[in-house]
Amino acid sequence: MTIPSEKRTALAKLRAAEREAQAAEVARLSGRVRELEEANTALGKAIGLLHAMSEEEPAATPTTPDPSSS
Repeated sequence: MTIPSEKRTALAKLRAAEREAQAAEVARLSGRVRELEEANTALGKAIGLLHAMSEEEPAATPTTPDPSSS
């Protein structure tokens, strides 16, 4: 069975358009992944700084109950 050249050309154009759309989607998603990875890194650094800051603070002084209120 032979496919007419017009149909082959139309199919080739359709496939090329699909590949182009897929490539654009991959590029968009790759950019989003990069963006989320950068946000994740920044959050990790912020959490690390918060941990470091909380370790440097002196421990809270325990409060003793007022003996007159017993």
